[in-house]
Amino acid sequence: MTGVMLELIVEFGVILISPIVFHYYLWKYKKLAPAVILKDFKIYACLYGLILIAAIFAIWKQY
Repeated sequence: MTGVMLELIVEFGVILISPIVFHYYLWKYKKLAPAVILKDFKIYACLYGLILIAAIFAIWKQY
């Protein structure tokens, strides 16, 4: 895996984790409805799945 590919995976991972942390904060301290959190979790889980697939293909391509 090239450095550029690894950097992109890390950057997208950080970008995608920040809304989850923010929603946890809203849920814990601002009492956001759990239905909203679950909906957003499903969206971000799909995006993380796409990053995982891209990482698997990038590693698989090397071998």
